[in-house]
Amino acid sequence: MSELIIDQVVAAYGQSTILWGVNMTLQPARVTTVMGRNGVGKTTLLKTIMGLLPVKDGHIHFHGQDVSKLPPFKKAKAGIAYVPQGREIIPKLTVYENLQLGLEASAHRKAGLPEDEIYSLFPILKDFRKRLGGNLSGGQQQQLAIARALVSRPSLLLLDEPTEGIQPSIAQEIAQILRQLVKDKGLSILLVEQKIDFAQQVSDHYYFMDRGQMIANGNAGDFTAATLQQYIAM
Repeated sequence: MSELIIDQVVAAYGQSTILWGVNMTLQPARVTTVMGRNGVGKTTLLKTIMGLLPVKDGHIHFHGQDVSKLPPFKKAKAGIAYVPQGREIIPKLTVYENLQLGLEASAHRKAGLPEDEIYSLFPILKDFRKRLGGNLSGGQQQQLAIARALVSRPSLLLLDEPTEGIQPSIAQEIAQILRQLVKDKGLSILLVEQKIDFAQQVSDHYYFMDRGQMIANGNAGDFTAATLQQYIAM
């Protein structure tokens, strides 16, 4: 069964339509990356999947169920987690308190915080668990945002430009963690990314977006860095 099927989805901000009949299929335990120029609808797509923006037309199926109209908290309980662009951690809360927030929308709240699992993936967060989120570097905040999403034990992780504003060494660590999660946990990841080198490290499948529609897709091995750059520049 497909992890996620997006069927002719239309979404808008007020009277301004952004997604014009988007079609996608995500297979389980793979990293699917959406690429394209700024402003073509990539972030809007993730927000629509998460329920932060309503589906105006079309359908979203997750694990065979139509979740098009579900609010974000119900999608979270169903197993979808979202790390937005800009991370949106709570700066006045500690690392540990930010992680606890990940349990709020989880169907696994009674199981508690999976600290050993999280800290094995992100050792720096164990060292800084009493530090305020606002006192972390950009790369550390990104790790915290991903860890907070993983606390809910999702089967699908939505990631919006996780490498934005972070140093290459941290981006490299995040790439390794994502591949580990796919391999060891069977996690499915839908990634929006502009950096070709990062996308090539983690992606199994690409979709290319322009003007609110998917214009091409294919397996990662079918695309060179040059062809990826062409799609981003279109």
